[in-house]
Amino acid sequence: MNADDLGDVTTRINPTLTNRRSSDQADTLKVGSILNKRFVLKEVLGSGGMGTVFRVTDLRRLKAQDQQPDVALKVLNIEFRDDPGLFIALQRETKKSRMLAHSNIVNVYDFDRDGRNIFMVMEMLEGKSLYHYIQKIARRGGIPFDKAWPIIERMALALGYAHKKNIVHSDFKPSNVFITYNGEVKVLDFGIACAAVKSENQSYEGTVFNLRNLEALTPAYASLEMFENQDPDPRDDIYALACVSYELLAGRHPFNKLSAQKALETNLQPPFIPGLKRRQWNALAHALALRREQRTASIAQFLDEIRPKSARLDVPGTGAVKRKQIRDSVRQFLDAIKSRLPRPNILGTMTVMVLIAAVGGYVYIYPSMNAAPPAVIELTPEQQLQIKDLLELAQIHFDVGYITEPQDSNALWTYRQVLAIDPDNQEALQGVEKIADLIEEQANELLAQQKLDESLAKIEEGLKAQPEKDRLLSLKEQILRMRR
Repeated sequence: MNADDLGDVTTRINPTLTNRRSSDQADTLKVGSILNKRFVLKEVLGSGGMGTVFRVTDLRRLKAQDQQPDVALKVLNIEFRDDPGLFIALQRETKKSRMLAHSNIVNVYDFDRDGRNIFMVMEMLEGKSLYHYIQKIARRGGIPFDKAWPIIERMALALGYAHKKNIVHSDFKPSNVFITYNGEVKVLDFGIACAAVKSENQSYEGTVFNLRNLEALTPAYASLEMFENQDPDPRDDIYALACVSYELLAGRHPFNKLSAQKALETNLQPPFIPGLKRRQWNALAHALALRREQRTASIAQFLDEIRPKSARLDVPGTGAVKRKQIRDSVRQFLDAIKSRLPRPNILGTMTVMVLIAAVGGYVYIYPSMNAAPPAVIELTPEQQLQIKDLLELAQIHFDVGYITEPQDSNALWTYRQVLAIDPDNQEALQGVEKIADLIEEQANELLAQQKLDESLAKIEEGLKAQPEKDRLLSLKEQILRMRR
């Protein structure tokens, strides 16, 4: 996180309140300060409506000789200190955020306080915010859909995953999206905004730091319902996502940074984006509907409406990341298999063959007929939670049609991550079988239309899921005979 990467923050916070919070924190924290006898503040990375972000060194990591001892630490603003009810709400919401194990959501490690300072500890990111990226491309009038799509997709998958966990971001905007130097897309600040509007302690109603009552939301990305103080809803995030997606494609905000209220009052309509296909434009316009009941209902629907026919695009620079993820996946898979083998017989009683498909990085394992019975795997609570999250993510991928592509963001790949942890997981095994059955059905439909090459390609896709599926192999042989 760079020093200016928290720009594009609140534009309507009371100036007196802002000055008071800034001076208060400046008096108590500075570079060199230590929080909880553990976190040494090294530099200020940025500040925004919710707090100030520092790069800190975690002394525990340093003592453990961790190769990455630095983390990001966000010290929340003064409003959070003075409201114990809100502190409890934030603690609850941050605990939920820690369960968001998704590759496109920043990792939240801890939520704590030291005296009057309340802070969150997060993973350290190196790169730039989407806010700065949009500022750069705005001069060129945006970017083509094929370049914007990987970013849009990953933002959407992050939000969709959170919505499955009943967490609404409530403050989604370009400065809460980060693109690392490796091309990874990370969404920040889940749970905080939502907690600020859901504090249940009625005795603090007059003083609760409510994002909407204090006008500390970001007007350009807040839905109409947020201004009306309606309960948080996933469609709030969908409106914000559509605004951000529009900016990527056009280089400007769909309503010239005006709030949804003003856009409705003046009957503003987002200008059509030249070069965009009618299908993508209709999807974007649907998600930009100012009234909730007319807006796209879910992230899955948004992705289904806007995604291109070929979703094999990728954020520039992520090739090396994917290869590393595949290698890590293979290593984890092998470690899981080895852990199931009786130690004295690892080399003598079982032969393990690993074949990595060139395009997908899938792992196929064939034990010999003399394999010893596998030992029962004892899963840790952390592994059980990880499996639960992965299974939910796999279902999201399946629902939106990402079956075997894109390479590291599809249902098959995610089910295999589960099997890397627990090779006997029945839900994952059934998920892989479900994928193979779906692809078989699609291959038969193509065959009925005499589209032999397409049907054969679909069969090969299905064999990635289940290499020895009899019906797919028979269908493949049938098509090969027809082509002779």
